[in-house]
Amino acid sequence: MIHCRNCGGEVEEGLGFCPHCGKSVGSDVDAQAQAAVVSSPPNVVPVPTFGVKRDEGDKSRRVIYVSVAVVSLLLIAGLAYLASRPAVRPGEEHLEDAVRPGSPDYPAGDKLIVEFDPNDNADIAPTALGPWAVAMRPIVRNFTGRTVNGLEFHVVGVDPKGQPIRERIFISRDEIEPNKTFTPSIGINFPQDNKPADLKLELTGVRFK
Repeated sequence: MIHCRNCGGEVEEGLGFCPHCGKSVGSDVDAQAQAAVVSSPPNVVPVPTFGVKRDEGDKSRRVIYVSVAVVSLLLIAGLAYLASRPAVRPGEEHLEDAVRPGSPDYPAGDKLIVEFDPNDNADIAPTALGPWAVAMRPIVRNFTGRTVNGLEFHVVGVDPKGQPIRERIFISRDEIEPNKTFTPSIGINFPQDNKPADLKLELTGVRFK
């Protein structure tokens, strides 16, 4: 027999509760352990932090803010470059490192010959959408003794009064070896109600290899 720690009554060994007062007959340690089991929620595992402050959220926000700022600066720089860059309209490109008429290195007329007759070297036809499409095929003969790797042409279509309707710069970067012939294909379009009466072709630049 043992005595109840609450009322002092005799309790048979093995009984968990006193038959006199109904209180638990276990020790204080057992009572505290039972209370902890009852009060603790199931399946909860405490995670130690070891005294380290958890600030991952703040770091993530800072990374996002910095990334957005960098992207914004890049976009602003790109827009500023596009705004300050000189606009080049189609047909206004020029051949780089070209020798041009008037230069002492520009080949004489019998060294680099350009043959073009609108009646023989050009075709004109209306397109499905209405405008006139012109295909020009001049013949270039290279007697310079050097390999040509660039030609620049100025093409103009004029009306019956000789006034320009449309013009463009055409660049060919094909190679023409000495004593060889080359026929570039040059295309230009004209408005539906403004068919050209004549075509003019001028060689404005030559580049040697």
